[in-house]
Amino acid sequence: MTELSKQELVVKVAALTATIEDMRRSMVLAASLPTGWRLTPKERDLFLALISNETVTKPMAMVILYGADQDGRETHSVDVFISRIRRKTEDHSVTIETISRTGYRLVDRLVWAKTLKLDTCVAH
Repeated sequence: MTELSKQELVVKVAALTATIEDMRRSMVLAASLPTGWRLTPKERDLFLALISNETVTKPMAMVILYGADQDGRETHSVDVFISRIRRKTEDHSVTIETISRTGYRLVDRLVWAKTLKLDTCVAH
């Protein structure tokens, strides 16, 4: 087994701490969404991205859904995820607009952020 230097250990601990903080933040945000929507984890992450950003481009959505390891997946899968989110949230008057050749936008995202008590994570 290779011994790590003190500096390498500090870097690893910092990375783990950041990962844990991201997980905590994600859990808090996930808990704020209505359980009746029954969003899958990937749908939830994509919806939270819609709340946090003016526009979510297809490349952004691909990273949100699949990370860096996209293995040649088609961007059409983003359309499928958006369609599922729309279907699950339509009874709650959630409107997601398609922006031609760009991506998607949540209508009234600041209102939704405030309603769901997520307004601290929104970039104005």
